[in-house]
Amino acid sequence: MRARRFFSLIIVAFLFPILLVGCFNYRDINKVTFATSIIFDTDDFGRSVVYVDCIKPYRSTNESSDKGRRMIYKGIGKTALEALRDVNLASSYELNYSQNRAYIFTEKAAREGVKGYLDLINNNQEFQIKPDIFVYFGEVKDLLKVTSSDEEYLGLYLEELVHKNKRNPRAVRANINEYLSKSIEDDKTYIVGAIEIREDALDKKIEIGGGAIIKDSKLINRLKANDTLSYNLLMNNVTKGTLEISNPQSEEGFITLEILSNSTKTELEYEDNKIRLIKDLEMKVSVAEAQDKLIVDKNTLNYIKIVKEQEVKNYLKNIFNTYKKEGLDIFDIKRLLDVKNLDIEIEDPLSITELELNVNIIIEGTGIVKDSL
Repeated sequence: MRARRFFSLIIVAFLFPILLVGCFNYRDINKVTFATSIIFDTDDFGRSVVYVDCIKPYRSTNESSDKGRRMIYKGIGKTALEALRDVNLASSYELNYSQNRAYIFTEKAAREGVKGYLDLINNNQEFQIKPDIFVYFGEVKDLLKVTSSDEEYLGLYLEELVHKNKRNPRAVRANINEYLSKSIEDDKTYIVGAIEIREDALDKKIEIGGGAIIKDSKLINRLKANDTLSYNLLMNNVTKGTLEISNPQSEEGFITLEILSNSTKTELEYEDNKIRLIKDLEMKVSVAEAQDKLIVDKNTLNYIKIVKEQEVKNYLKNIFNTYKKEGLDIFDIKRLLDVKNLDIEIEDPLSITELELNVNIIIEGTGIVKDSL
């Protein structure tokens, strides 16, 4: 018995090193170019245009530091796959997509349809499904020029930008995996992040804000940054942020309320061929800033509470009615009906849905003096 066990250990000892799979060695990594982001575009002839933003690493056994050089490749083809093959013709090294951080669709490509590109991402084992997805509003050359001047890898920059703004209520975040899951549902309406170039004080910067509304794999509309806060409040996606209101004690001043926490509970009721979408919103805020003078007392706080609650109701109803008229179910009415397991078939549930809002704003104090109220 002992001899058999000893013999088994000897076999394992010889086989174990063979089973070990290591990562790239220095020689291998010097022959690979890693993609950090992929931009999908369409030219005037309807051909697919692909831009691949890459890092060409270099590591030497004689040095302790990593080196890398940014490279941008462009490929054109009748399909996205053919465009990627065209990119390979210009690269002397193997392109590796395991480190990709972002998939970016231009406005033109998104309006014509992203299904072909998504099929490539979903079916090609080289591509990851974790990266974020964006629609870029602007010229591709401007986007590449901005990141090139900053010597930033576009995908890594967007990853950091999204991470820092994950609690920003005026931004939308979505990744490929979530989008692909949503695309197989009955109502194929989904919102992905939107990016554009903003004129900064000295130069231009990439700005993330708002969202792009995609239905049936085509860009239908854009959710502006000002409307995104209202949308996120309805969808219970707000944990931080600010609200503004006119200062009742000043003709031109404003008061800024900082959102400390927010909870939006959703109920759906169906009766007499009508759907009631009930949203109970409870928000805790503090007075963070007041322009000009502000005497904080019970009457002032009560005024702020009443006025701001009505403003929030107006904003939320306005965005709901706007997209209801456009027939865009960005509020997941269809999904909520499925969750309720109602034995009914409604072709267009959004058209018979009415929004009922209950808003409660709790002002806990000011940001200057603790326990001031």
